[in-house]
Amino acid sequence: MLSKVISKLDVALIICILFISAQIFAQSGKISGFVYDYTTKEPLIGVNVFIEGSNLGAATDLDGRFLILNVMPGKYNVLASMLSYGKVIQKEVRVNIDRTTELKFFLKDESLQIEQVVITAEKRAIVKDRTSSSTNIDAEQISASPVEGLSGVLEFSAGIQKDEKGAFSVRGSGANEVSFQINGVEQINSNTSVPGSFGTQKANNAWKYDVNPIGVQQLELITGGFSAEYGNAQAGVVKVVLKEGTPKLTGEFRVEYRSSGQYHYGEYLYDKNNYEWKKWGSLENWLDPNNPDRETILTSLGTSEIDQYKDSNPELYQQKINELLTWGHDVWVDNHEPRDDHPLGIYDYRKESYTRYLFGFGGPLGKDPNLLKFYFSGEYKKSPTRLPTPERNQILQNYILNVTYNPIINNKFKLMASYQQYIGGIWSGSSDIRWSGLPFTPPAASKKYVIDFDPVRKEQTIAQSLNWVHTINNQSFFELNLSHQEEKYELPFKYLPGYNLEADRLDGINDSAGTILKPGIWWESNYYFAPQSFSTNSYQDQRTSNFNVKIDYVNQILSTNLLKMGMSFSYWDMFNNGVNSSFQANSFVARNGFAEYYKAYPWNFSAYFQDKMEYEGMVANIGLRAEAFNFQAQVPIDPANYLYTGTDGPKTGDPSTENSKTRIILMPRVGISFPIGENTAFRFQYGHFSSMPIFSQALSNRTSRGWSGIANPNLDPKTTINYEFGIQQVLSENNRLDVSLYYNDRTNQVGSQKMRSYNGSQLVSNPSDSKIGEGNETIYSYNSYLNNSFGATIGLELVIESIRTSNWMYRLSYSISQTTSGKFGAEYMDLDGTFEYTSNPLYADESIASWDKTHNLRGLLQYFLREDEGIQILGFKPFENCVFSLTYTAQSGIPFTYTTEFQEVKDVSNNRRYPLETNVDFSFTKDIQINHIRLLLGLRVMNLFDNKWLTPIYNNENIGNWVENGITYADPGNDPLRPEYITAYYTAYRNIPRQVFFTLGIGF
Repeated sequence: MLSKVISKLDVALIICILFISAQIFAQSGKISGFVYDYTTKEPLIGVNVFIEGSNLGAATDLDGRFLILNVMPGKYNVLASMLSYGKVIQKEVRVNIDRTTELKFFLKDESLQIEQVVITAEKRAIVKDRTSSSTNIDAEQISASPVEGLSGVLEFSAGIQKDEKGAFSVRGSGANEVSFQINGVEQINSNTSVPGSFGTQKANNAWKYDVNPIGVQQLELITGGFSAEYGNAQAGVVKVVLKEGTPKLTGEFRVEYRSSGQYHYGEYLYDKNNYEWKKWGSLENWLDPNNPDRETILTSLGTSEIDQYKDSNPELYQQKINELLTWGHDVWVDNHEPRDDHPLGIYDYRKESYTRYLFGFGGPLGKDPNLLKFYFSGEYKKSPTRLPTPERNQILQNYILNVTYNPIINNKFKLMASYQQYIGGIWSGSSDIRWSGLPFTPPAASKKYVIDFDPVRKEQTIAQSLNWVHTINNQSFFELNLSHQEEKYELPFKYLPGYNLEADRLDGINDSAGTILKPGIWWESNYYFAPQSFSTNSYQDQRTSNFNVKIDYVNQILSTNLLKMGMSFSYWDMFNNGVNSSFQANSFVARNGFAEYYKAYPWNFSAYFQDKMEYEGMVANIGLRAEAFNFQAQVPIDPANYLYTGTDGPKTGDPSTENSKTRIILMPRVGISFPIGENTAFRFQYGHFSSMPIFSQALSNRTSRGWSGIANPNLDPKTTINYEFGIQQVLSENNRLDVSLYYNDRTNQVGSQKMRSYNGSQLVSNPSDSKIGEGNETIYSYNSYLNNSFGATIGLELVIESIRTSNWMYRLSYSISQTTSGKFGAEYMDLDGTFEYTSNPLYADESIASWDKTHNLRGLLQYFLREDEGIQILGFKPFENCVFSLTYTAQSGIPFTYTTEFQEVKDVSNNRRYPLETNVDFSFTKDIQINHIRLLLGLRVMNLFDNKWLTPIYNNENIGNWVENGITYADPGNDPLRPEYITAYYTAYRNIPRQVFFTLGIGF
């Protein structure tokens, strides 16, 4: 298949790029330094320097210099030895991803030194080779932090933001612009959309980022510009390095628990003090002869069989009427009271508890502890939804096996196999109340009595990767990485009880065949969605296979120059079939609803060349990256008259298509650091960065009585030019300041575009979506995508942190920034492919971005008590081997638009902001050592002070109520019958109330 889908021209372009430059996903660091004679301070030649417990080492050269490449991140003991000299060990030498750790050894003559010398390595006061903003977080800090998973660790940086759906952005970027890698394998999410939708993202697309923290050795977060070896991302890179097995078998198991309860603000959704229960929950109200709705109720229930007694036997008639009303009330109560087996899915969501199981263990396989090692980690999490949903509990599972094999000298093989699965809703999964279930309320009617209407999605990824590192000599190595990922995104439909199916509908007191009360005023359809549908609303079947090969070469060609070059090729085999609004909708028959279907075989090729130059007064990363991609899809020759194969479209159209085009981009990148002594370092970074459009923007074609959406496989790469100037400054012995000033200029961003077409959708919601053409025929429109958007972010980021971890460790990160976004062109593109300026004038607007948050503050404070430390009570130290950890968040609210009636202003956008949002999380962990067994006790409190974050308000009337009178959805205001107060009071505050988690673990 691959040979068929890549054209000769594409191959030629790839070969051309290969000659320009040759991708490594660097997940390792290096150790370099010098060895001197203790007495004479002269360099020593031929000293053996090696890492204890490994096969890695080197010998010093004529200048006494040594170099150890390709060292996995972590802490090590490094030993230097030579005949006639005493041994010296530096312990707790920290190696970070992509960093150079510098050491100096001073060896004494053996006659002067009887025993070996052990010293603790000093952590560098400044990171001399930091050429852009980045943060390294090791396993100890991750384990001690009050976070649920790695996604929480990312938010330690003020430059990272999470939107209402759970997606991450970096320094004002859009979503999906972060490259997230595990052991060098990028975590791919090929379908981020709601089934059958166009431009709508589902909730919690970042679920793959929550890797089991027990299995993580180190994490690096790059929020500034990054070097040429990283690509397909405009904003940031997250690199996760997993633990490898140690020479001894070790392991850990933890269970985490949160009790059941209500985790939203406001009253319980099914509280009997709510509007509908006050009106319909009392039998007296049904029987009340003065009830103004009595005649409507009786008419809806049907009294034809009773009316015969009205005149002949009034007493019996009244008895029958009361029996009918009592029956109606009883069925109403049955349909509205939560229970586990409720036909409409209604349940008491407060009874569900949170449980999470984590494990990790590894060690040698066989007698030789360094020949074959493994580490296996896994996680199972059951997290109840905050609101009633059809899934009730979101289930997250991830299991990763990491095997390392050293069969012969200078060759290392690493196999990684992983399984990830997520079960949840398409509208739920975020910590934001708007994306936690019961979607689109407000403004839509509430679905709290027809929960199963929204479908449950199942996403699954099975991945394998094989990595081979061949060490050519002490200065160079070759790396080959093969990986495969199999993604599935399924959303099955199911039949639901409802009164459109006679079998489920109770028509009267003598009908025993159904379960649901017939249509009537009692369903309060102005406020609540009635059970009229007979199936879930959507269907999805998406399968993607991704194959990737990377070839890399690293050479420390000179003591000052580390050359890296490599290339990577990815290929996708994609199938997608999804519908929305009706599971029976499809592209070929007349059926209301939105259908989406495609097959595609996209590919991406990248290559780079990079030189890391390390001098005493300067460290530079200079490189060039090339990327090329093609979505391998068919593009209509005439976008205004593309073939519509359904039976209900405006006309047939032209079936002619052509192959999508290959896009190529070159990106120079420069990062320079100027260390000045041991306490100061300046840096400058400049670079071009790009990413492919997401697959749905290039491939998703949606039908609904004509084309409602046709994607654009010829989209150009999205591009960003990044500038950063920074300084590191040691403030005191254990305190460091890092300041960076940055500007990100985003161009060629993808935005929506309405296209005039003879075959556009006939379901016109906006009158301007159709018009009469010159031939007196109706011209409709459909949605597509163009590179018609742009934006920019300018900001200042400040980090103050402790350099070394003794008892106290802290990190304070603050940013002040402004993000703008805009779009150019006209609202419609005409039949001839030009912008329709006559009815819709050209615009190139730019305003404060809707996701902009000017101020962001993140604080992390940790206090470690080691063995035999802490206060003593009756000879016992209860707080030894304990960690207290606290995080603090403060951030601006997002902007919104509001002007008072007396203000005569035009074109005002995002001129106000929602209130400041603050949060404090706390955790406490204690290790108890019993012989070779370690017990772990933990407490984690999220939102310690129960702070509330106001939910953005959806229309001008409600915004006015809040701005001028302080009225939220939770307040009755002047109209206690307004829909927002009746059905959406619980959405007034978007964040989660205080949660308390308990942890119990065991390790060995």
